[in-house]
This record gives sequence, structure tokens and C-alpha cells, in this order.
Amino acid sequence: MRNRRARKISNPSQNLDSFLDILTNTVGVLMFIGLFVSLLAVEAGTVIRTPLRSETNKIPNFFEVRDNKIFYVSDPQISQEIDQVIATLPRCSDPNIPNDIPDYLYSFYLQEIQEYQACVNSREQKLKNFYYSNQDYQVTISEQGSIIYQPLATSAGENTKELMATDSDYGNILKQLDPQINYVAFLVRPDSFEAFRMARQKARSMGYEVGWIPFTEDRVISFGSGGRSVGVQ
Repeated sequence: MRNRRARKISNPSQNLDSFLDILTNTVGVLMFIGLFVSLLAVEAGTVIRTPLRSETNKIPNFFEVRDNKIFYVSDPQISQEIDQVIATLPRCSDPNIPNDIPDYLYSFYLQEIQEYQACVNSREQKLKNFYYSNQDYQVTISEQGSIIYQPLATSAGENTKELMATDSDYGNILKQLDPQINYVAFLVRPDSFEAFRMARQKARSMGYEVGWIPFTEDRVISFGSGGRSVGVQ
């Protein structure tokens, strides 16, 4: 009887290339995360972060910051002119028209509707005709009642050197206001953060709370009928 040879069974070899690739990529990602966290830790002690906005009951006084200069938006003379126009506007009472109108009252309610529409048209025309300008802005009122500020080509404003002077127009305006009643709000264009930081520093040194909102280069300054406010920071 022929002796059978014992057959050797060899285990299949395992290819670890894929595993090594995954391990290498994982280690690389962990090193990148560690480096990123280290950079954040280093910068945390030097970067001054802008705090979150908070509401206030104080009255805002707006300044626009563009071309690295500062311009006063909340000119009290403008507010007085607008208040005078609003005070002279006719009061239009909305007619109370019933759902079912008897035939003999049709002409009466028709007249009420026509008078109401004439009153509304008169209000809109007075608002549309409003016009005021100072050294920096041309101010108009839209048909929707928004107050629109268009900068004048001749407006000069104050640059970073001028606004930090002790006798600057900006400083004199702040001296006329009260930090207990007013706060300073900046409308900041993309090219003017240097002037904004300097103006903010001066306002804070005089005891004012400060707020600001970024304004795109082509955005028109327009305040709606609901009021004007920017949270302090």
C-alpha cells in the first residue's frame, strides 16, 4: 500500500498596504488638527474678539465710516426737518365700509373712499417732495416712508488724523451728547476699518457704549419707519 504524503496547507498571505495607507492618513489628520489647535491657542492671547451684541435703551447716534473717514448721520437738524413735515401731514381715517351696503348709501360710502384715497395721495406727495441737505448728505423720504441718505460728492468728513484731534468735529459731537442717554453706532464700509477702530476707541474713552454693523460698498443708508437701532457691543 502506497504511503500518502502529508500535504502542507499554507495560509494565504495578507496584504497590509491598504491598512497602512489608512493608518498614515489618520496620523496625518491628527497632526494637522494638533497644529491647528496650537495656532488657535497662541492667537487667543493676542486677538481682541468683538463681543456679541446686546440690546440697550439708550438712543443711537449714527456715524458712517467710508473712504477711511467718518461722517455724522444723526444730524439733529435733519430730524427736526422730518418731524416738521410729519406734523403737517393730514390724518387719513380709514373708512369703515360694511360688507353689505344698501343701495341708498352707496354714494355716501363711495365719497368716503374717494376722500380717504385723496388724503393718502396728499400724504405721499408731501413725503415725496421732502428734501434736505447738509454738508454730507442729501436726505429724502421714499413712498414707503423710509428716510434715505445719499452722500454728497462734496462731503469731506474727517480722516483718521483729524478725528483723533482734541478739537475734531467728531469729538465735539460726542461732547454734546450724554453717555448716560446716548450710544454711538457705526455703519462701516469695507475700506474703513482703520478709521472705525480709531473712532470706536475715542468714543469708548469718553464713556460711550458702541455698536456697529458692516455696510457693503454700494448699500444705501435707509432707515425705515420702525426706527433706527444697532445693538451695543
